[in-house]
Formats: sequence, C-alpha cells, structure tokens
Amino acid sequence: MKKLLIVILVFIICSAVMFSFSGISLSGKNSPSKLSGRDIVLQFVTYNGYGNNLFIDNILTGIQPETDVTVTSIVNIPYDTTYSVLQSGSDTITPVVSVANIGRSFIDTVRVHLVLNSGEYADDTVITSLFSGATVNISFNQLTYTIGSPLYFKAYTSLNTDSVRTNDTLNQYSIFLPGFRRNVLFEEFTSNASPSCANNNEELDRFINSNIQTVTAIKYHLPLGLSGRDTFYSANPQQNSERSRYYYGQSFPTTIIDGRLIAVIPYGDSLNLYGPYFKRLNLGSPLSMSVTDERVNGDSVKTTVNVNILSSLQPGNYRLRINAVERHIVDSATASNGEINFYDVFRRFYPDSNGFSISVAKGNYNFSYTYYREPSWVDSMIYTAAFIQNDNTREVINCAKGRNIIFNMTRKSGKVIRGKSDISQNGNLNPLNRQVLFSPDSIQSSLNIELFEAFFPPAGWRIYNMDGYITFDQFRGANGPTFGGSRSVFMDFFDYNIPGQKDSMYSKTYSGLLDSDTLRFDYAYAQYSSSYTDSLIVKISTDGGITFPTEIFRRGGLGLATAPQTTSFFFPLNNSQWRSFKFSLSGIVGVNGLSENLPSGFKLMQNYPNPFNPSTKIKYEIPVASNVTLKVFDIKGSETAVLVNKKQNAGVYEIEFKGDDLSSGVYFYQLVTDGFTETRRMMLIR
Repeated sequence: MKKLLIVILVFIICSAVMFSFSGISLSGKNSPSKLSGRDIVLQFVTYNGYGNNLFIDNILTGIQPETDVTVTSIVNIPYDTTYSVLQSGSDTITPVVSVANIGRSFIDTVRVHLVLNSGEYADDTVITSLFSGATVNISFNQLTYTIGSPLYFKAYTSLNTDSVRTNDTLNQYSIFLPGFRRNVLFEEFTSNASPSCANNNEELDRFINSNIQTVTAIKYHLPLGLSGRDTFYSANPQQNSERSRYYYGQSFPTTIIDGRLIAVIPYGDSLNLYGPYFKRLNLGSPLSMSVTDERVNGDSVKTTVNVNILSSLQPGNYRLRINAVERHIVDSATASNGEINFYDVFRRFYPDSNGFSISVAKGNYNFSYTYYREPSWVDSMIYTAAFIQNDNTREVINCAKGRNIIFNMTRKSGKVIRGKSDISQNGNLNPLNRQVLFSPDSIQSSLNIELFEAFFPPAGWRIYNMDGYITFDQFRGANGPTFGGSRSVFMDFFDYNIPGQKDSMYSKTYSGLLDSDTLRFDYAYAQYSSSYTDSLIVKISTDGGITFPTEIFRRGGLGLATAPQTTSFFFPLNNSQWRSFKFSLSGIVGVNGLSENLPSGFKLMQNYPNPFNPSTKIKYEIPVASNVTLKVFDIKGSETAVLVNKKQNAGVYEIEFKGDDLSSGVYFYQLVTDGFTETRRMMLIR
C-alpha cells in the first residue's frame, strides 16, 4: 500500500513539474475508481460469406419516456475536420438539423434552436405534429462562416413537457480547412471475356464521357477464370494483378470510386454511378493536382505532376501513383464477349504500382518521370493519369490526367445482367492484415439510443476493420421501423469478395442502466444463396469494452434472413423486411449499483474566479470512464494550452490554469469526452 501511495505521489509531482514548464499547473480531485455496474458496451461482429447485405439500426436501451424530443444531428455539416472547396475567405451553408421524437406521446409543437459560436449566428423554428418515433429534418436560415475558423454549434429543443432534459442539446465542433474542388477517380476491374462487362461498360463509358472534366478513369483488365484470356491483361499481367490484390481480388465488372465507394451494377441505372460520384465530388480536398505530358525523343513521354497541399494532410501513408492510360482502343478480334470499343485502358504504373511517397506537410511539390511509349500503344491516345492515395485507408485524396478526350458514343441494345459479377482468377487471394480504427467524434449525446442519422461512425463508436477494405458504413435510404429516419448501418456483403473476413463495430458506453431494462435493435438481411452465408454476432461488455463475455445474438444465413432470398443487391424496401431484436439486461447490469460518490452526468462548470489574473480553476464531472481532453483556445480559435489529454475514471476533477504568459482578453476552454463536448468562456484581465 505504501509503495502504491509513493508511486501516485511521484506521478503527481512529475505531472506538476511537466505542466509548470508550459505555464499550466494541475491539481486533480478524483473519486475512487469504481465500476458503476450499470454501464455496457456492445460489440457487433460480422463474418463475411460474400452473400447479401446486412442493415442495423436504432440501437437503444432503457425505458422509453412518455415525452422526449431530441436533436440527433446537424445533417449537412460534418463534425471535426473537413476540407472546403475554397482556398480562403468565407462560404455559406443552409444548416439542416435532424430532430426525433423518441417518447411515446405525440408532440403537437416543439421549438428547435441553432446557435453558432455563442451567438454569432442564432436561429430557431417550430415543428408541428411530431408523431412518436418520427424523425424530421429542418432547414435553418443560411449562415456564413470563415474558412479555417472553428465553428462551435449548439442545437437544442425547448419543450416544457419534455420528461428527459439531459438529451435536449447537441454540441458540435466543426472546422472547414482551406481546400480545393476535387476530381473523382473511377477504377474499374473488367475483362473482355466477361458478358457482364460487355453489358455494363457501355453505360459506364457514357457516364465518364459526360463528366470527363471532373472524372479520371482507369480500367484494369483481368482474365475470366483460370483459363480465361484478356489481351490487355496479357500485356501487363503483373501490375493488373497487383492492383486487383490491392483491393483484395476484384470480381468484375467492379468500379471503385476514390478507393472508398463501390458502384452497384447495373450501370444502366444512372443513380448507381451518379450517387457515389456526387458524394465524392462535393467533398473538398486538401490538395490540388495537375498533370502535363510532353513527347520527348520520339518514343517517350515526360510527365510532370504538380501537387499543391494547401492544408496539412491527416496522418497516413500517402502515395502518388502515375499511370499510362490508353484512351480508346478498337478491337473486334480478341474479345470473346462482344465488346469492340475499350476506353481508358490501363497500360503501366511508374515506376511501379507502389508509386512515390508524398509528404503530409503544406507546400507545392513537382514530380517528373519519363516513360517509354511501347510500340503497341497508339501515341495519340496515350495520356498520363495520376492520383494520390492513402494506403492506410485506400482513400484517393485527388486525381488528375494529362488531357481530356471525348468521343461521341452510340447506344447499342443489349440485356443488362443483374446480380453478382463474374469472378476473376484473382478473387481468392489471401488478404493482407491491416487495421483501421476510427476515433470517436465530438458530438454530445447522453441518450441510451443511437439512430445513426448523424455522420458515421457516431459519437463514441469505433470500427475495427482488419483488412482495411469493406466494413460497417452508413446507408442512406433505408431505416429501421422502431424510429423514423433515412439512414442506417450497412455491411456490404454483396461486394465483399473476401470470404471469412471479420469486422467489428463497438458502441459508445450505454450508461445508467437498470436490471429491468431491455436492449433493442433493428436489423434486415436477405440471403444471396445457400452457398453464400454471412453471420452476425452481438456481445456485451460490462468492463468498459475490455472483454465481451456475454453473447446475446448469433445468427447466420437463413437464420439471419428477414427478407426473401435474392441475387440482386438487397436493401429493405419496407418495414416488413426488418426484424427487431430484444434482450433483457436482467443479471447483466446491477439493480441499482451506482456509487453515491459518482456524478450522474457529464458537466463542465464555469471557471472560478472569472475574470482571473493570473490563474483560475476549472472543474468538470464525468460519470463513466472516458477519454478526456480539456483545451484552452484564444478568441481566434488557436489552441493555447492542453490541460488534459488521457483516459480518466468516473469522478470530479479540478484543474488550475495559469495564464502568466498570456495577454488580456477572452479565452475559451473546451471539454471533450466520449460522446460529450462543452465549451465555456473565460476572461483574463491584467
């Protein structure tokens, strides 16, 4: 015991010494570390069988109150850091806020408020006729924001009869960093031996030609089956196969957009191409690219790629990939599927498929490479396509090409093949082991419910994706029946051609539960066939997500199905294709179990004294163990000090902040935990 006290004392002294060098002193008051016995974390585990799609929605615990209205999200403003399409100045946006009635009673009138930066912008509106379980999106007046400046949003409801006031407010931090309009990379895996490719490629080529100014397209060719042939594949089998392995052995036709989205076939349905295209096109990029091609020595191409990084890139492994592409080839002799016109045919990576490493720092960079134009390539059709990709996530940050060539195309009739694509000989390659771990966002939500209407993953949730490829994502256009909305969680088994892969989704902490409470969630699934069976397992942790000993749900194949079998891309069309699962938490959580010494909720108190000179104290409370950051910002939003940045047990904490080296003025201090954010103002007077 004495040794433990000495260790703690040494830690406190060392911490105080460390903080004294930055002008900050720390003194913490923490109640004893105790598990409340009323907190759980959920783990959703899927095993891929390359079957059909799974949907999950409306995960909730606790007793549904009589009257309860909550703000679920600011629909069209991402939390945390994103990039603008502008390099400087200001921009405008019309905020859209999502509000849900999660109580049992009908609400005839509720007022909703939206405030930016403590009053810089303020607007409110009234919702009428909000039925139980309904979710509505409300548009507020247009606001103007400055590129690169922090945005602190506060959206809340005011309803006198609301029986749960702890979930009335949503606080969100956002910032739009300077950026550029992006081009969108379409990478297709195709084969001139595949009938499915023949029936889809014409529509894809038509789409690319219609959007040639903002689309860079590359077509990788693969053989169909072990004995199949493809002349474009045969010209460079190694690099075509390497790119296939990079995306874990694609079937075809498969089109991957910016390394993140997969276009659903048939391509004749324009929404299957325009949907992901606009989703990426409307996102700003932190960098711009341009490509210039120059013919040299009669048989070579000198390409120069200019990269302008305007805002520092997020941590990652960024690679510049330079490709020789042949815009149009007419070949009526070698294709066995009836195709004659082949567009944007991949020829070669330079110097290889790994490309060049890219710095994450702001700056202007030039890359030059001279490559040999092979005799079989038509000189007038060869151009260079370049893109920058984060190999940790496979996301393409931006792309460009050496020239734009447009051909007038004529439509030919043909049957569009629906269902799964043809399988490449590369389809069963062993995947690499990669880990992608999403960090929790900064949206406050003290509900024991998640509707998945905000940006994904939600507050306090995280995804473990071992292969770094397809995993849990958000789907717009399908919603579980328990509560209204338009979004849900989506696992794209249909396109996930790596059978046996395990993906996990971990929930935030559902806290303050009772022995009498029930866990509920909605799910939807359809089998592709009895040969392709996927599965879902749900487990519960009562130790903060360290172990998950309690399994409450295990279903797969036909046992998981909620809708009829289909070989088309499945998404639930109506409530009859969903099921709701319920599980009693009796014996899982304590009857009461909450220590009297622990706070009942997250809280950030006003500093005292305020105004102050030269020091002040900041007190906050956390009811459960959480990752905690407490930071100080000046009036311009620049970070001045980091007071806390670590995981802390439930308790009451008090921090002393010293502003010895700061000038007089207004400062902000912000507390961010797993699922809670609050900012307060303080004033230093000399």
